[in-house]
Amino acid sequence: MTTTFIGTTFAANSDWHVDEHQLIANIKLQIEQSFPHNGNLLINTTWFGPQFNNNQWTIYKQLIATQQFDHVFLLAAADPVFLSPDLINSMQQETQAKMYLLGHFDSQYYFNFHSQVLPKYFVQYSTEQLKLRDCKYIYINYNRKPRDHRSALVNQLINEDVLKYGVVTLGQQNNIYSKEIVPSQYLTLNETAVDAVGNWGMSMEFGIPHDIHSLGNIKIWQQHFLNVVGETEFLPWDNMFISEKTWKPILGLRPFVINGQTKIYQYLRDQGFRTFNHYWPHVEVEQVNELEVHDSIVHVIKYLQALGTQQLQAMYNQMLPDLLHNAEHFAEFSKNQRCRIDNLFP
Repeated sequence: MTTTFIGTTFAANSDWHVDEHQLIANIKLQIEQSFPHNGNLLINTTWFGPQFNNNQWTIYKQLIATQQFDHVFLLAAADPVFLSPDLINSMQQETQAKMYLLGHFDSQYYFNFHSQVLPKYFVQYSTEQLKLRDCKYIYINYNRKPRDHRSALVNQLINEDVLKYGVVTLGQQNNIYSKEIVPSQYLTLNETAVDAVGNWGMSMEFGIPHDIHSLGNIKIWQQHFLNVVGETEFLPWDNMFISEKTWKPILGLRPFVINGQTKIYQYLRDQGFRTFNHYWPHVEVEQVNELEVHDSIVHVIKYLQALGTQQLQAMYNQMLPDLLHNAEHFAEFSKNQRCRIDNLFP
């Protein structure tokens, strides 16, 4: 039997458009080879759910009203999971099908799609271009969409007077992303879409371009020590989502702390990457709950600022083998993820 597919994909002007369609075709083929005698429904969960006005949820409801499916496959590849656990349970109950959670779900079918597209499209830098030189900034923290956890951290950086030690951006307030936390400031580097790599013709609604495939201003990158990653997801009970924001410091030879889900650290270590909490052992950043994340990041920044530029450069030189390992290991990780994607149902 053929596999029924519904869902929205990235637009044709996106670099990832072809990659996403190839991924879907690959998964459909695997489903049909592994479950040839069953009714199968594959749903791409990007912008899928009753909260979106793109008709995909209506199509889903019409399908399950007229067809019986034995297996339902939910795919979250390019974006985080938009469906709540309660909604997924409801879908399982109304279809009475076996559910398979693929991609960015905390399941046995987890894989990281970003590890497949970044090697193709990310700007290639030399090691010398990436190394720390003339440490002018303790940290950078880039935030395009003003999600609540990003705005909360920026507000704390301002309130504790450590904004001046770094380079921080935060997009304009938006009713979709600024739900509970009002940003104290809108912060930009006055960049335009021309300055971005991977903007895909997106609007400048946040005042910051969509720079998905580069490290941004290379001079700023060279002059900063710590990357404060403004990840997409924050709450520990949500499905883990690791985007290009986390991969950038790994590819760009920088230590990092994550304003996001702390379970990412353990996953990275399990996959062979190295993290950096042992360089500031008196401040725990990896084993903290969601209420402690921002305090821990600010404490690390204050500790690094107190060291001075000479000690920071010495620390960077000390950790350089770990940084080089991470950058080199990303290629191996990408291959392993490719293998997972190609063998979802062994």
